Amino acid sequence: MSATFFDHPELYRSVLESLPLGIYILDRQRRVRFWNQGAEHLTGHLAHEAMGQDGTGHLVQPCDSKGRVLSGDDCPVTATLTHGHDQQFEAFYLHKNGHRIAVRGRTRAILEHNDAVVGAIVAFEEAFVSREDSPETPMYGCLDPTTGVPSHRLTRAMLTECMADMERSQQGFSVLRLRVLGLDEFRSTHGIQSAIPFLRTAAHTLRQSLDPENFLGRWGEDEFMAVLPSASPVLASAAAEMVWSLVTNPEISWWGDRFPVKAVVSYTVAWPGDSLEKLLNSLEPAHAAAQGRAVGAGNNGAHSEHTRG
Repeated sequence: MSATFFDHPELYRSVLESLPLGIYILDRQRRVRFWNQGAEHLTGHLAHEAMGQDGTGHLVQPCDSKGRVLSGDDCPVTATLTHGHDQQFEAFYLHKNGHRIAVRGRTRAILEHNDAVVGAIVAFEEAFVSREDSPETPMYGCLDPTTGVPSHRLTRAMLTECMADMERSQQGFSVLRLRVLGLDEFRSTHGIQSAIPFLRTAAHTLRQSLDPENFLGRWGEDEFMAVLPSASPVLASAAAEMVWSLVTNPEISWWGDRFPVKAVVSYTVAWPGDSLEKLLNSLEPAHAAAQGRAVGAGNNGAHSEHTRG
């Protein structure tokens, strides 16, 4: 490489722009001073929209798996700016479209000659990439066109297959059922298409918050179903709580106004000997009674309930 390359700062900038990572740089006041194309792609925020914004605050609103916004020393970027220590982190960033994305990354302090912290650089990427829309998977061509997750028909087929596998292995599994609330009224006021951003946001956030081996699909008009391999009511409860917290954290923009996402999550555990109808019926009472909480439905005589108001 020619030595003249190192004499041109704009070439360094072009390298940062071309890296397959999200990279942004903050000054001491936490304002964004650089925002590369990778950061644009991952967050939806264009560089001119991000420049000058608080990179630890409302721009990406980092939160943990329980939906708690990271601030102070709990926020890796703030901790680096405050103490000058590099950090590795996993968090959920808020996409411009309203859904959450799971990211992992690291921070590094920018120091002056006297070791004073004058800024921080953050490099991040998606924590995992969904393979649901890959042509190599059996779900290709069977996705719901509105949300991009497997269709109701494929979801029901997956549940049927899980029930059959359970009888052969004698190992249970868990099911989460999420319903986005209030969309009938929203459609009647703002039109049929107005519900699409809510459903897409819920689907994106669910896909990012669940582990890659968990199945997620469309169930009802405003509903999604997730299948978890664990038969532990405790883990199912924790997953339901996490999903509820993350899905209801963002707000959706519709013609300039912001609307909160309201949802309810039911969970239950399937055991050998259960039928699919019994499994689905066990989720219905929790849905009817929950009114915006994460609620466990009793199944096969083992009732487990968890609520959050």
